[in-house]
Amino acid sequence: MAQDPPFEFTTAAGDWTSFNPILCQKLADYLGVKAEFVTTGWTGIVAGLQTGKYDIIGADINATDERKKVIDFTNPYYQTGTSFFALSTNASKFTSVADLNKSSVTIAVVTGSDNETAVTQNMPNASERALPNASIADLVSEVVSGRSQVLATSTYLAPGLIAKYHFTVIPSLASAPNGVLPVGVAWGLPKNEPELLAKLNAFLAQETANGNIAALQLKWLTPENTLK
Repeated sequence: MAQDPPFEFTTAAGDWTSFNPILCQKLADYLGVKAEFVTTGWTGIVAGLQTGKYDIIGADINATDERKKVIDFTNPYYQTGTSFFALSTNASKFTSVADLNKSSVTIAVVTGSDNETAVTQNMPNASERALPNASIADLVSEVVSGRSQVLATSTYLAPGLIAKYHFTVIPSLASAPNGVLPVGVAWGLPKNEPELLAKLNAFLAQETANGNIAALQLKWLTPENTLK
């Protein structure tokens, strides 16, 4: 697990909670094993899986083509992409990709994330401010402080950013429901473990059919939990 509200975060007591921790506990019950949550950061989460520090990535990792070269993924349980946000007071300055694709525009993003890839591919001339293992609060601080003019993050975070911080989605990049570089959100597991993959997919299919995944999404993937 890596911190990434609203999908997974820790309580004041240090216990993992929200959509993925609860679903992973259900998975452990389904498999007849004990769940052990290993805390890690996003910059090393794939490497940790490859070196056997844990059996699966139970956090909300995007199943990109690049990652599929080195690990396998379950069927997705969510869809997302990258959206670009500015403070509402500055949003009128940025109405297109061309407006962002300038060296005078600094875009805050998490190092090694799919959102960083979206910035690199779509705004190669922008000044990128990449922050290792940053939270959404860190990215917000970058923009509120003026160190960056724009932040790039997952589309599902939009409701919280708009409601609490009065951010605006860059208009010309907001038409696609899942933002730039849309991708499925899934669990990750080591390459060449077909039996484990089949069991995980069977579990996700069951939880989708019985409505549990939809219920967990409704309860936990909220604007309030987005900004934990």
